Amino acid sequence: MKARPMKIALIPAIVLLMASGCAPYGSSDNSVQSAKASAPPLSAAAVEGKRLSESLCSGCHAVTAGQISPNPSAPGFERIANMDSLTEESLRDWLRDSHNFPEKMNFEVVDEDVAALAAYIITLRKEGYNPPIE
Repeated sequence: MKARPMKIALIPAIVLLMASGCAPYGSSDNSVQSAKASAPPLSAAAVEGKRLSESLCSGCHAVTAGQISPNPSAPGFERIANMDSLTEESLRDWLRDSHNFPEKMNFEVVDEDVAALAAYIITLRKEGYNPPIE
């Protein structure tokens, strides 16, 4: 058996170390799991509201945190959730009153969906929220 030179034996180890350095910080399975574990679980109403918002609202609005709205004139739900003095109750009232919607958004949110949408949107509220520059 012929001995391999030391340089060639180290190449796989160096390549492995270099490749592991390319992974984004915090991308290990443990950090992803701990981040998920720290987020409070959504209520059943909020889960339904998220589903509804993805199917009914996402054509115009950014419906999850960190997204940009497809329609620049439609505020993202994260921005709505972080409006001063907004409460889940005031949001439900606003969603029930279809007369306050812009003409482009002329549709009615049925009562069964109002509570679910409000429950989801309010989960996007964050302490110290700063809206993105648009």
